[in-house]
Amino acid sequence: GSCAAEHPPCGRAPRGCGPRPGAARPPLRPRRRAPRSGTLASRSMGCAASTSAHPAYPAPTPNAAVAQRQQHPQHQQRSPPSLPVAQVQQLSRQREAARDSVKSAPLVKSLVSLQRERCAVERDQQGCHFRFYLNASASGEANVFFLASGDDLASSFETPRAEQALSQRFEAGKSQSCRLFICRDLKQSLEECAGDQDVHQLVLDLRVDSSDTQCITAQRSFVKFGDGDAPQVVKQLVQCGTSVRSLDALYGTLPNPRRAARDSGISAGNSEQEGGDCVICLNRPREVVILHCRHVCLCTSCAQITSSTWSHQCPVCRGRVAAMVGLDEAGSKG
Repeated sequence: GSCAAEHPPCGRAPRGCGPRPGAARPPLRPRRRAPRSGTLASRSMGCAASTSAHPAYPAPTPNAAVAQRQQHPQHQQRSPPSLPVAQVQQLSRQREAARDSVKSAPLVKSLVSLQRERCAVERDQQGCHFRFYLNASASGEANVFFLASGDDLASSFETPRAEQALSQRFEAGKSQSCRLFICRDLKQSLEECAGDQDVHQLVLDLRVDSSDTQCITAQRSFVKFGDGDAPQVVKQLVQCGTSVRSLDALYGTLPNPRRAARDSGISAGNSEQEGGDCVICLNRPREVVILHCRHVCLCTSCAQITSSTWSHQCPVCRGRVAAMVGLDEAGSKG
């Protein structure tokens, strides 16, 4: 009774004294239970997250997984469908045809040839002269036809009609120089025939005194004068026996000088020939030319890989591959 009289009207008692009779008791705070075994208490969320499997979803056993695949066959891994027999045979024939896509061409010996990069126009008091160099294995004759025309000059060796025609004899040898007169004023002569499409500015015929039908005995070059009267060979024909073929320069050398150096016993470093390796494997010599770009860049082994990118595109210029041609060694030796 004495303690209650000293308390304030709120009914709160100091520490050590019980509550005032009739006063409301404060609400009880809930106890925190200790986490069970196999659970993780989360203080931030104020709850417990169980890491054990839920009793309603037991962990699948191997037998249950097999049963589940049997109940749902659409989830099984499907095998690729087999191709028809006719399609398989067609693919096999295509692979065999691609394997034989490297055609072979014989190496034909040329008894006379023009050095295309060494043509020039020389002027003196008489007028303009055409200077050129040639390689010949036998003696022969060179004929120059200035402002030439004819019905079939671009595919045969018929003698053309020309404003000026001169000839000069040559002997067997390399880098022989020839000089022939063509006109008094080259610029004026070219302007007079500028509108005539059937007139060739200059035609040069080289022919050796030989009847060998297995070698090239004649060569015809069509020359056009560009800026500064610089001569440029735009087309060439060769004659082997009775056959006349167009001659196109290759971007490379066939037969490969590296193979020739190896056959002669000279090491690759002493052969003084660069760029003789295949651009793909960088190991074997280049022996195959790609048409129509005429790049000599592949060896025989790499050219026969049908599933490669370079079987469709040239590895040098990315041009379309129309054909691959290599030298026929048997025909070359014969």
